[in-house]
Amino acid sequence: MQARLFGQFLWLAECALDGPGFTHRPLSAFRLKRDLSYIKIMDVGQSYVVNRVADHIQSRIVYYLMNIHVTPRSIYLCRHGESELNLKGRIGGDPGLSPRGREFAKSLAQFISDQNIKDLKVWTSQMKRTIQTAEALGVPYEQWKVLNEIDAVIASPSLSAR
Repeated sequence: MQARLFGQFLWLAECALDGPGFTHRPLSAFRLKRDLSYIKIMDVGQSYVVNRVADHIQSRIVYYLMNIHVTPRSIYLCRHGESELNLKGRIGGDPGLSPRGREFAKSLAQFISDQNIKDLKVWTSQMKRTIQTAEALGVPYEQWKVLNEIDAVIASPSLSAR
């Protein structure tokens, strides 16, 4: 039953996405049956119709489609300021910022302030040095464990080689 429903869901997705460029086709063109799984997105996400979502994969697809943001915006990515361990040529651990790292955080705060970003969202890891960098911005921030030590050796090979 689940395999059949998932197959119908994929068939409908393929029909709705007509090759490169993803041409829109109205759902009525498919003479939908009540037993098909589908999501209908209207007015670029202003409203949705979701029908017969039957399992985890389908619900994740619906979640993804309902959380696509089509509003243009800028995303700034930044590493933390220099840490105490960076001064010793080491990475990792949970050190605080060095004096130079604190200066970087102040400069970053001034840069962000100059951008005049409305509703700024700041995400940081749970590491002390990233929190100190974010706190200098003077805006609310969220800590995300998943951002802790992302590929540290790959991101900073010159430091790990010392």
